[in-house]
Amino acid sequence: MEHYEMERIAPMKIAIEEKANALISDRMKEIEKLLADNTDNIQSDLEAALKGMAGNRVTGSLVISFLRSSYISRSHEFYIAYYEDIPFVEEDPDCISMNFRPILKGMEEDLREIDDNLQKNFIRVFAGEKEEIHRWYMERVYISLGNILKMAVGKIEGNGKIPVCYGGYMEELGIIGTI
Repeated sequence: MEHYEMERIAPMKIAIEEKANALISDRMKEIEKLLADNTDNIQSDLEAALKGMAGNRVTGSLVISFLRSSYISRSHEFYIAYYEDIPFVEEDPDCISMNFRPILKGMEEDLREIDDNLQKNFIRVFAGEKEEIHRWYMERVYISLGNILKMAVGKIEGNGKIPVCYGGYMEELGIIGTI
C-alpha cells in the first residue's frame, strides 16, 4: 500500500533519523531491563497469557500484535490471540488485550526530544507534521520491540510446539519463539 505524505516529512525523517535511532536504542535497553526485572509483572503477565492460551495445544499459533490506534492514542494496548489456522483470518479467536504502558513509559520524553530536534532543523513545524513524525517514530519503536519480546518469549517454558509470532495487527508477522 502506497503512503502519501506531506512534502516535508521525508526531509524531516532524514534530519532526525540519527536522533530517533539513538532514542530507540536507549528505549529498547530500558525495556529489556524492565522485562528482566519483571517490573509491573509484565514478564509474568505475558507468560501467563501465552501459556494460558497455548494450554495443551500442539497446533496453531499465538500472535502478539500491536495496534496502530494504540500508538496514536498512546494507550500501548497489544492484541494477543491464539489462532488454530491462519492468523487474522479466524473470526473469533481466543484473545486478550495487554497493556504495555508500564514498559513504554517515557515515550512522551522521546517525542519531546524529537520535536525539539525538528524545531532546530525546520521553520514552523506544523501539528500535522509532528503527528506524522510521532506515528513514524512509534511504529519503529513497536517494530523494534519484537526483538525484546523474542527474548521474553524465549524465557517461557512450554512444549515448544506452538509458534509465537509478532507484528502489526493484520500486517506481516515474524516468528519470535515457541511455547
